[in-house]
Amino acid sequence: MKDAVDTQLRDQQAGFRKDRSCTDQIATLRIIVEQSIEWNSSLHINFIDYEAFDIVDRRILWKHLRQYGVRENC
Repeated sequence: MKDAVDTQLRDQQAGFRKDRSCTDQIATLRIIVEQSIEWNSSLHINFIDYEAFDIVDRRILWKHLRQYGVRENC
């Protein structure tokens, strides 16, 4: 089953895959965060657990995101 799933994942997907780590993605994210602080610019980061995403009521999710100022079509 893992082989079938691995063939469908994008190459950038590293976490939770055999012989892959998230080190490069974490380093890139850290640089982006540091630059946004340095440039005094807003930064919104969203981590989605796609394994659970299909069972989440998206209407409720968007309701909560709007409370934080996140627009649906940005």
